[in-house]
Amino acid sequence: MRIPDVRGTIAAAPISTALVVVNVLAFIAINLDARLFDVVSLPPSWEGVAAQPWTLLTVFFSTQVLVHIAGTVLMIVLFGPRIERWASSAHLLGVYLLAGLAGSLALVATAEATGFDARSLGPSAAFLGLVGAVAALPRRAWWDKLPLDKVVIVLLVAQLAPVIGIGDWVSSTAHAAGLAVGVGYGYLLRSRTAADLPDVPTSSP
Repeated sequence: MRIPDVRGTIAAAPISTALVVVNVLAFIAINLDARLFDVVSLPPSWEGVAAQPWTLLTVFFSTQVLVHIAGTVLMIVLFGPRIERWASSAHLLGVYLLAGLAGSLALVATAEATGFDARSLGPSAAFLGLVGAVAALPRRAWWDKLPLDKVVIVLLVAQLAPVIGIGDWVSSTAHAAGLAVGVGYGYLLRSRTAADLPDVPTSSP
């Protein structure tokens, strides 16, 4: 049985590893101290955001639902290293932050428009941005090596979670915004000349 090279994996994808660690630690902290929910979750109004502007960012680094953190870790592990190794660690962080921020803004706007009044928490928009970015990259950016069955399951859970009582339909707007930003970012990366891109390893992560 092949023993994973943990040190090598971390060295090859440091930002992916950091995103997993931060999300897992936030999940543990929020479940240990429920008071943190109101500190890091996103208010459903611009007035609330003005009072807690940091929540536009903390919302997509935090979750308190087990199935959500499991999906988050899986999606970051599947897609993060592909962006990080094909482009750079900076671009991976850029996709995650921009997609997450777009999701936050879309969620608050939708909540204001529909009268939705609950706070929101979860990194779905950010990790769906990673999905969109990889989808837009050339096939040689490891797309053909993805376990598509697992990807489809996680995407369905992220979008249809309200059916089983997790999340709400307002969050679907955030998901769509994050995915759209990721696709756009991926196409920008794709437009870079081949000479500017590093060689892509041929072995699977």
